Amino acid sequence: MRKLKILYSTFDRRKNVIRYSEFFKQEVMKQHDVEVLFLEEETHINDVINSLNLTPDFIFFDDVLWNKPLHGLKDVKIPKGILFWDIQREQDIFRRFVHENHIDLVFSFYRDAFKGFYPELLHKFRWLPNYVDIEEFQDYQQNKEIDFLLMGAIHEETYPLRDKIAREMKGYPGFVHYEHPGYRNYEEEEEAQTRVGKYFSMAINKAKMFFTDDSCYQFPIAKYFEVPASKTLLLASGSKELEDLGFIDGVTFVEINGDNYLEKALYYLQHEEERNAITERGYRMVRERHTTQIRAKEFIQHIRDYLNTRDNWK
Repeated sequence: MRKLKILYSTFDRRKNVIRYSEFFKQEVMKQHDVEVLFLEEETHINDVINSLNLTPDFIFFDDVLWNKPLHGLKDVKIPKGILFWDIQREQDIFRRFVHENHIDLVFSFYRDAFKGFYPELLHKFRWLPNYVDIEEFQDYQQNKEIDFLLMGAIHEETYPLRDKIAREMKGYPGFVHYEHPGYRNYEEEEEAQTRVGKYFSMAINKAKMFFTDDSCYQFPIAKYFEVPASKTLLLASGSKELEDLGFIDGVTFVEINGDNYLEKALYYLQHEEERNAITERGYRMVRERHTTQIRAKEFIQHIRDYLNTRDNWK
């Protein structure tokens, strides 16, 4: 098989509270059929090609807003792709970037919301759902000392179900809410106290059940994958997209809404055998379908499939 050469525009998120893109690009680099050059500085594409003495098969940007500019993109015939994280934000900037730089493929974690926001880009769209690094998110076999856990942001407009649960269950016996530590970089010595990195998974692993939601946008966010991977029962809102990803109510997670979340939580608190069975199936499901390694292979295949439609690649 022909080796795929990817010029990969990125920036360093190793210390950031959200760092799973670091696991992803390292996994892409491990693939035997891919050669990856990472690019973090501002430069011109011609300078990169001249310094390498080779032409990449594909240019990829793992962020629209944070990566340094790569000039001259519109003047090269090399296929290009981009991952758009927060598809509800900076939509004009994103559209302009895609148009001006002749972007060929647009990757997004979110299928249905992308279709709603950007119907004109569906021919470029490739679904790359969220994923989880199973070395960091795992069963740490800790004592399940928390009955009900909620972690993360609780803005009412963005996360209405989380906000409702946080307000109504405040002070409820067995309920714990850890607020979001903040979107910034963290030094290693801070991570345990702020529950960042592996300590986030360890905190989840201490709970019997974990509440979250998919936001007002119905995004299958990372917590849907991280919680089952930490071997804790996920109680969260559902959708067709989540179902297609393997999140089946009563099988791999428990679907809740603003009216029944407490009733269902109390039921599974009292029925340990059922709770553990769903927890186990959810744990296995994310490890079988949604690991970083699996998603990296899918990403590479998306690129190969596209390049195979072009005469100069065959």
